[in-house]
Amino acid sequence: MTKKIILLTSVIFLSSCAGISIQDLGDKFLDLINPSDPAVEVEDLSDSVLMLDDESGSFSGEDLTDSGVSSEEQTRAQTETEVAVETLEDAGVSFVLYFSYDDTEIDEEATQVIIDHANFMRNNPGISLKLEGHADERGTREYNLALGENRALSVKEVLGLYGLENRVEVVSFGEEQPIAFTHDEDSWQKNRRVEFIYQ
Repeated sequence: MTKKIILLTSVIFLSSCAGISIQDLGDKFLDLINPSDPAVEVEDLSDSVLMLDDESGSFSGEDLTDSGVSSEEQTRAQTETEVAVETLEDAGVSFVLYFSYDDTEIDEEATQVIIDHANFMRNNPGISLKLEGHADERGTREYNLALGENRALSVKEVLGLYGLENRVEVVSFGEEQPIAFTHDEDSWQKNRRVEFIYQ
């Protein structure tokens, strides 16, 4: 109940700055605390925002529905990306490259995987890629962060040969996100990796 009172007070204050009538405000508040169709109310609220006018110092309402990409287009693009990525997975292309101890070199097998991803990206120009670099637990935290980054940068360098470097983001997690947790060579091998994450 306290949260509703605080919310009502905040809404009254902002609405008075924006010139919204008390009747409209009351209707909106009642819809907020007791919506008849929650999905519709949330969508309606997400389409507008109050903006501070620098010249007058007052708030004004702004409709976000005309501000570029609609939520339907975003959903459609996300779905298309997911379908394209699933097709790539179904083709048997690996989304993880593994590295030797303290190494960043790309071998022949890894090069072929990167080429498969490069062809995929060229056929899907709206898709971008995040390369996540990882290391095993040996070495200092700072060294492993740098090693993970250098592994991801090695992959990005090969993708750059195809003109894709502007669509590739590199992130390093170092030793912070292991996928195997025992302290032996088998686990360390699994943790020395670069993962391909499409967006």
